[in-house]
Formats: sequence, structure tokens, C-alpha cells
Amino acid sequence: MYVKIRQDGALGIGRGTVGDAEITMGTGEAHMVAAALEKLAQTARNHKQTYIKTTTVGGGNKIDFVRADDGTITIAGDRQTYICTEPEIRELAKKLRNMPQLEVAPPSDYVQKIAPNDGMCLLLSNGGQSFRLRLPEAALLKTAIRSSIDSRYFDETIAIGQRKLIVSRTSDLKWQLRSGESTVKFTAFEIEALVTGLHNGILDVLMDLVKSFGSDDISDIRVKSVLQRIEQDTLKVFIEDKSAKGIAKELTKRTKSIVGIGEFADVRADRFIDMCSYVFAKLDTKWIEPLFDLFASAFVAAL
Repeated sequence: MYVKIRQDGALGIGRGTVGDAEITMGTGEAHMVAAALEKLAQTARNHKQTYIKTTTVGGGNKIDFVRADDGTITIAGDRQTYICTEPEIRELAKKLRNMPQLEVAPPSDYVQKIAPNDGMCLLLSNGGQSFRLRLPEAALLKTAIRSSIDSRYFDETIAIGQRKLIVSRTSDLKWQLRSGESTVKFTAFEIEALVTGLHNGILDVLMDLVKSFGSDDISDIRVKSVLQRIEQDTLKVFIEDKSAKGIAKELTKRTKSIVGIGEFADVRADRFIDMCSYVFAKLDTKWIEPLFDLFASAFVAAL
């Protein structure tokens, strides 16, 4: 039997399966499941115990541990059933009791997630100065800064409707980011950490949305509702424009690769950034603001 920590943070156990075809539990439930497994291994026959999950992960709310009269051991949950040997059960319990501590991306000194307000969900700050960002703005800002790192001089105005973000590199060692009356300065030493902070901030917000879908039997329906919203609201933006259906199809396809069940976490952020760059670079500028208004709402989980 394998044990894994999934991309959504839940624990999965299984054998010969890929993806979500496994028994799932929350990370805090590992020790309780391990205890049930140990008791199962210690009982010679005729034993049944049901563990009721305390989390909503997986396709069911319980895990059954059974040892039949002939000594056969089965564990079942989330529509999966495994027949195991006693040594397998003992080894599985040991693994669950000794799960490693995962290294997580450290919180950024320069980008923090904030409670969403009018689409603003990230705060960029340094040296006592700060300004708030919507998710698409953070994506474009990361792209612009990465481009500036490969230059000796860089100046870009990111215009989204009436709102403007300005990225300037005035020397090898100095950057300035401006929004309205706020100017936040960075050195060459700090700029790489800012890029990482923007990426992790975007990912953090996206994962809040993904986690809101849950892992139950109707999680797919919640994902489809986001896809439907992107498609329908994109068509509303373009109204009778001849390119409406093609762009709606493209954005819906990209959205599925961002919020779909089973996608890798870091890939979600990269794909969201790519989608924002596609809109900003490839589409008529008159569509940028309404589409980014849609993204700032659809990809941010409501509190």
C-alpha cells in the first residue's frame, strides 16, 4: 500500500491506482487511522470498525476496517476496497504515524494575501509603501518584472481601464513599481524574492478556490459552474463580436486547466499567469478590463 500527500494537501492511501481512485483523509486524521489499522492487525478474526472522517475530503465520509472469520483483512472507503495482509496493515500504520513535515513556500516579505475586497486580494509592500492588487494585475506584474530582470533599462505601463501599474528599472540595481500615488521600490537583491512572492500569492488565492470545491461527489459540479461562468460571461462581454465563441472556448479551456480536479498546484499558477498574458497581449485592449474584472471575481473564493 502506498501513502501520499496529495497536491490538495489531503492524504491518500491505495494500491495500483492513479489520481483520486484511493482512500482519502485529512492530514490530521493520519494518527487516528493508524490506530484503527494497528487494532485491526492485532485482532485475529471477526472484527469490524468504522472510522467517521472529521474532514470533507474524498468521495465518502467513512473508512471501514474489517477482519473476517477466516482472517482476511479489508479496508474500504471513498468507493475503494483493498484486501491486505497483516504485514501490509502494520507497515501502513507505521507510515501514517511517521508522515514527513512538508516544506511549504515561505510567506513573502513583499506580497501578502488579504481578504478580498472589490477584487483586491494581494498586498504588495516594501519600505513602508504598499498598494493592493487584483489577481490578474499580480499576474501581469510578475510577467513584467521577469522581463525587466533580463534588461538594463525597463519601463512599462500596464493599463487596465483607468487603473495603471508602472514597472520601471532605472539602473542595474533599482526597480520602482507604481500604482496611483504609491511607489514601492526594490533593489536587485529583493526583486527575485518579489517575483517568487507574486507567484506564491497567486497560487495561494487560486488554491483557496480549489479547496472550496471540496473532494466530495459534487466537487465536479462546482468546478463546472466556474467553467460555465467563464464561458457565459465572456460571451456577454463580446456580445455580437465574431470572435466571441472562439475566445470564450479558449478561456474556458484554459480555466479548466487551472481549476480542474487533480491538476498540480504550481501549474495552476503558471497557467493563470499565461491566460492573463494571453488576454493582455493578444486581444483588443477594449476587452482587457471586462475580462480581468471577470477573472478577479471568478478565480477568487468568496469568504
